Parts: sequence; structure tokens; C-alpha cells
Amino acid sequence: MLTIFVKLAWRETTSSWSRFLFLFLCMALGVGAIVAVDLFAHTVERSILGDARALLGGDLEISARRSFTPDTQDLLESLSARGMTASHITELVGMASAVTSPPSAPPNSQLVEIKAVDSTYPLYGTVTVNPDQNWRPLLDEPRTDCHSSPCYGTFVQEGLLFRLQIHIGSEIRLGHSHFKIMGILKKEPDQVANAFSLGPRILISRQALAATDLIRPGSRIHERVRLKTPATYPLSELEGELRGRLAREGIQIHSFQEAQPRLRRFLEQLSLYLGLLSLTILLVGGIGVACTIQGFLAQKTDNIATLKTLGADSTQVTGIYLTQCLLLGSIGSSLGALIGMGIFQIIPWMLDDLLPPDFKLAFSFWPVLKGMGVGMVASLIFSLWPLLSIRHISPALIFRQEVDQAHQHEKKESWLPQVRRIINQLRHDRTRTLIGSAILLSLIMLSAYQSRSWSLGLFFSFAFLAALIALMTGTNLLFWGLRQIPLPQRFLLRHSTKNLQRPGNFTKAMTLAIGLGVMLMTSLFGIQQSLLDFIGHQIPAKAPTFFFIDIQPDQQTSFEKIIKEYVPDTPPTLVPVVRSRLLQIQGQNIDPEVYKGQRNGWYFTREYVLTSLAALPQDNVITQGTWWETKHDNAFSKQNRDEQHYSLVSVEEDAAKHLGLSLGSLFTLDIQGVPLTAKVASIRKVDWSSFSMNFFMIFEPSALEGAPFTAIATARIPKSLEQPLQQAIVETMPNVTAIHVGDVLDNIARIFQQLAIGIRSLALLCVITGAVVMMAAISVNRYRRLQELAILKAIGGTRNMLLGSLSVEFGLTGAFAGTVGLSLGVILSWSIVHFFFDLPWYFQTSILPLAWSLTVIGAILTGLLTTYRLLGFPPLPILRQE
Repeated sequence: MLTIFVKLAWRETTSSWSRFLFLFLCMALGVGAIVAVDLFAHTVERSILGDARALLGGDLEISARRSFTPDTQDLLESLSARGMTASHITELVGMASAVTSPPSAPPNSQLVEIKAVDSTYPLYGTVTVNPDQNWRPLLDEPRTDCHSSPCYGTFVQEGLLFRLQIHIGSEIRLGHSHFKIMGILKKEPDQVANAFSLGPRILISRQALAATDLIRPGSRIHERVRLKTPATYPLSELEGELRGRLAREGIQIHSFQEAQPRLRRFLEQLSLYLGLLSLTILLVGGIGVACTIQGFLAQKTDNIATLKTLGADSTQVTGIYLTQCLLLGSIGSSLGALIGMGIFQIIPWMLDDLLPPDFKLAFSFWPVLKGMGVGMVASLIFSLWPLLSIRHISPALIFRQEVDQAHQHEKKESWLPQVRRIINQLRHDRTRTLIGSAILLSLIMLSAYQSRSWSLGLFFSFAFLAALIALMTGTNLLFWGLRQIPLPQRFLLRHSTKNLQRPGNFTKAMTLAIGLGVMLMTSLFGIQQSLLDFIGHQIPAKAPTFFFIDIQPDQQTSFEKIIKEYVPDTPPTLVPVVRSRLLQIQGQNIDPEVYKGQRNGWYFTREYVLTSLAALPQDNVITQGTWWETKHDNAFSKQNRDEQHYSLVSVEEDAAKHLGLSLGSLFTLDIQGVPLTAKVASIRKVDWSSFSMNFFMIFEPSALEGAPFTAIATARIPKSLEQPLQQAIVETMPNVTAIHVGDVLDNIARIFQQLAIGIRSLALLCVITGAVVMMAAISVNRYRRLQELAILKAIGGTRNMLLGSLSVEFGLTGAFAGTVGLSLGVILSWSIVHFFFDLPWYFQTSILPLAWSLTVIGAILTGLLTTYRLLGFPPLPILRQE
């Protein structure tokens, strides 16, 4: 029986293959998007896992956001006696200024990322510099050919040369030391991407770092020790041992299997969202598959009736055409796999700044096979519903071929009777109910498989169905409104308007497919515009332009004096801060490993910057509890002798929510080895968009007395004074780091725009798929439209009149799709920006007329491209076939 099914299905396909051209394209575009995204995800995973040791910098990494304690240093030094090689790296940000620069260039300074390495770096991989040379001794050995001493060699990223207007051989100043630029730093094996950097990177030795005097008590640094273990050493046992001994001190431990966790999570999330977008393209293409199959079956009514007359039952006939649908799906999926491999080649170009500099494409057959399998399932899902009509084709139809069975059950109904009819069919037709349930379940499983999450799969499936229902509702409302308007007297407009609602025209399907693509493009545009507007234009007029960090207590007076010299009317805001980490909440110890990888786990593992203030900050509002009004005793230095044993603290509302804190909750913080117990006195709502200094936790006055404070400051500096002020601070306080708010926001905006290229490309592919669906829906009624044009020609219709009629019909289809898609896209973008990002919504409404016009023009061109050849057929041969 299966052999017969395959033979008949193959015969039907080969005799009518030209009718399925657009079906192949609908499937191919969706499968191609899925294959491309899956190949990208596979390459990312393979790239990270294949070079995991080099990306981490060792077999095991021990890292902390502060200097290691003497006990930790003793433990790490003892590991060398067990046959391990250690590499110690210190990372921090600082200010670099040019010592030798062109005479015409003004004094200049630049925020940089400093990486200080020891003699064993790197344990894995290689450092690439230009010109190619033995870079190691050039870092370690003090130099005597500089303008001042101490002086060491350094390698810098090329961006620093452009910003400071210097060249290889020039000198720069870091802290109290000079450095001679020996070459350009091209590649570090453990540095995978520069998308989120605060400035160009500088490679120096740890000996040189000590000479700069940049590290002071409370300085913001990142210490890393990488270990290279013997090949036979049990790494998991060592990891467990170190976690047990060091985790309580806030030290993080990663093995090479966990290399670059932030990059891995970012790229995994990016692949996930792109994968769901590609699945949307496939589902939009599925609408074209359903239209093609439905139209094809309408043309094969006589064949189906003949098969039933010869003894085949509905199940057998359905099996034949189901086999044909799977055959067509396999051909379309194979074509899509080839398209996907082509798209895959340009993904690294679209996401250039977000990927490692030496990112290499890695081909694998598994993503290709997976994409083809998803395409086969999709073709099955969208073919089953049209195939149900085979049951209602009677064998007696062969004896009355003049009756158009395809039109027999089609009646003009408003949307409400249509819904009632479908519900009644589902209630009384068990087969249709089972098939409908199977389609819905398949859609959910397909979404869950693509997203690797049942919850996300369910959300996506119902979101997609909700979008279809919304589009269908909007389309039906437009058609209802069209029926209420008196038809125009001109034949051109009257005929085109009536054609939109004729049976078997698939106008609604075309509107759904195009509208879904337009909705995606519009919503993505609105989200991007809102984010970029918030970053670039929603900054308050009085927001600071600079943040200054690591100001030592004995430098605060000098710092204020320098700021006053340049901007006497706007004094800086200085706040003393100290860094800490969570130890306990309500008596329960906090184990950072438990929260690693969780959605909001960073609330438990992050470093908290604390301060103590008497007055509530301007952009904070108390939502629960009360702010303190009187000073309390110093709990930091006397908590074991004081009766209350805690200090009062005010906690930001989101932090309180995720940490499980409420009024009266007790928790303990570790402030550089000293525990401090705090009691929640109030919960605050913070306006983070103010760009002023805000904190998750604010203690009562004098609660942190005796803690190792540094200060952070904000100041609003006129643009013309920014460089002179930075230079003055670098010369007098080289350890102080100036962070320009505008540069950071520009970097974030650049990242958003880079991401938008890839996402918008897939959304554009969805619009193109909608256009292909329109072509498929038009071509499937090719013969019916050919008959109509022949009759119009016979009664005097000219070529220009027919062309105008078609243009109006397709233009109205595009107008409906554009109206519904743009309207829902605007609503969707507002919902996402308002509810998910909690940002003010901004939409450039001037783009709407242009987008609507492009949709209409695109629909007209697509329709005419599909039907233009029909205008050239002479009417007589066609009418003779009737």
C-alpha cells in the first residue's frame, strides 16, 4: 500500500511540479532561516568548547573583585608544590595620557582597560602583536630610553593610538609610571570580544603595575589566577576542594568547561531569539503551504472522485496526498538547507562587533538535518487541515463535472457566523477535532524543541496564535467595513473590490502572511527606536556627564578644588562608598554556586556598593517603611557590644523582591572580611534613568564608620572643558578614573544597532516570505483567474484596464495588510517597551505612511509579477475549454 501511495504521489508531483514552485519557496525560506541560525549556534558552542582552555586561560580560574587575602594567597602558592602552574592576572580601568605626541596636539587622556600579567601568561594559546616579535621580555624589563623612570614596555590596542594621536614608540603615562608602546595588541587568547569594553586595552606586566601605584585601598580591581594542572590530575576534585575553602570569601571558581560564561549566555540567548524568529518565518511560509495544498486539491477534485469511484476510501486518498505533501516538504526543506548554508556565511559579518575577532565558521550536518526535520513537520502541520476536505468529495462528482464542487459550500459569511460554523464543526466532527488538536500540539512541540524550553515553547505558540487571531480579527473588520460602503460605479474599482471577497481567492490568507511580516518589522522598529531614544535623548538635562571612581579619602579636597577651578558654578557630588557581598539572609548562608546561571541569580552573587546617607536621594521614593530621622550608633565598629546588633538599611525595591527581603528582614554583608548585620527599615523605588548616583542599599548615618571607604563623584562638565579637566586629574591624581557617560551610552547604542542588523534581516525575510505566500495564493488560482481575464477580454476589456483592475485588487490587499500589520506592530512595540523594559515608549510616527506605502507598492508589484504573463494569453482557446 505504501508503494502505491509513493508512486501515485510522485506521479501527481512530477505532472504538476510548476504549481508547487512557490510552495517550495515558502518552505525553503523558513527552513533556510532555521538552518542558518542553528549552524550559527552550533559554531558558537563548538568554538567555545573547542578552545575552552584558551578562552578561560587555564584549566581552572580563581577570581575575585578585590585583592586576595593573605590566607588565599598562601593557598594558591601551595598549589605549585602539587605540580600545577599558576598565572596571576590583574585587571582594572585607568586613565592613560600621552607623554610624547605631535606638538600641535593638545594634552589628551583616555579611559583604558589595563591588563597586568605575570611571566607565565598565557598558559594556553598565544598573544599576537604587531609587529611580530618576542613580546614577553619587552614587558618585564625596565627601560632606560624613556623621558622619565620608572618606565616599562607595553602593547596597546590600535584604537588608543588614534584617540591619543600617537604611534608605536610613543610614551604614555599610567599612574606614576611611563610606558613605551612597543607594538599593537592584536589578539589575546582569553579576550573574546570587545563589544562591551570601556576603552582600549593595554597589556603590561605585574611588576609595572606595582610601579604605577594605581591600586589603593578600596580600588576596583579584578584578580584572576589561572591554573594549569597535570594531564592526569583529577580536576573535579581540585575544583570541589577550592570551592569548599574559598567560596565563603566571595571568590569565584570556574573550570574550562565554563569558559566565558557571560559570552556563552549572551550568544545562547541571541541564538534562541533568532531561532524563534526563524520559526516564525517558517510558520508564515506554512500559510502559503496551506493555500497551495487547498487550491491544488480544488483542482484535483475530479481525480479524487475518480479514485473513490474505483474503490479507494477517504483514508486511502488522504494517504496519497499526504505522502505527496511530505514529498513536497522534503524537496522544499532540501532547498531551504542550501539557502540556510548561504545565509550562514554572512551572519559573522552582520554580528561582527559581537563575536570574537578570530571567530571561524564550523559546518555540521546535524543543524542542517534538524532544520530539514522541522520543515517536514511544518509541512505536515499545514497540510493536514486542507486534506480534511477530501472526505467531503463525493464519487458522484465524476458524473456531473460541470458543477464546481469547490464553490458549493462557499458562502459569503460575516466573521461571526464563520466562527460559529467552525466551532460547530469541531463539536460534531471528531476527526476534525483530533486533527486540530494534533496540529496545536505539534506547533507547541515544534516551538519547545526550537527554544529548548517547554514554557517558552508554550508562550511562543500561544503568542503566535494570538497574533494570527488579532490579524484575522483586524482583517475581518476591514472586510466588514468594506461591505458597508456602497460599491463605486466605475467598473475598475467595483470589479477589484468584489474580487477581494470572491470564494477561493485566499485574500485573507495573503493579508495574514504579509501583515505578520509587517507587524514584526514595525514592532522591532518601535522597540529599537525606544531603546535608542532612551539612551541618546531621554537623559535628563541636569544629568552628570562624568563619573569619577576610586577617589581616596585624602584626595577628596584636592578633587573638589580641581572641579571648582573648571566649573565653579556646578560643584561635584561626592559620596563615600565601600564594597561588600552577601553572607546571610535571615540566618541562611548564601552559596553563590547555588544561584549561578539563574535568571536573577546575580542579585545573590554580585558585589554591592554601599553608602550611608542622612537624606533620601532626590530620585528615590519610599514605598514601604520610613526613612531615618536621627543618627544611630556606629554599628560597624561596635555591633558585638551594642544592644541592637544591627544597622538600619534602605533597600531598592527590585533587589528586595528578588532577595526575598521585606520590612524587618535581617541579612549580613561581608565588608572586606568584617561582617555587618543589617535590618531593612525601608524599601525604595529608584529612578535609574536619572543617571545620578543611586544605590541598591543605603545605610543609616555613621553605620559604616571605620570601613575602608573610597569616594565616587559625579560632575556636569561643559564639552569644551572635558579634556583639560581629565588631563588635570590625571596629572594630580593618576589613580582616579574618569568615566564619560556619553561614551558608555554610545557604546551601548552601537551594540543595539549591531544586534538590530541581524534581527531586522530575519524580520525582512519574514516580509519576503509573506510576499511569496501572496504569490503562492495567486498562482494556485491561476486557471480561474485566466478564465476571468479571458471573459473580460471577450467583452471588450483592454490590457490597460485589466492591469489597472489587478493593481487595485492587489493594492487593496496590501493596504489591508499594511493597516492591520502596522497597527498591531505599534501596539506590540508599546506593550514590550512599557511592560518588559519599563521605559518610555517612543515611536517615529512619520515612518508609518512610508511603511504603509511600501507595503501597498510591494503587494502590487508582487501580484503583477505573478499574474502579468496571464494578460498575454488569447481568450478564445481558454473559452473553448469551457
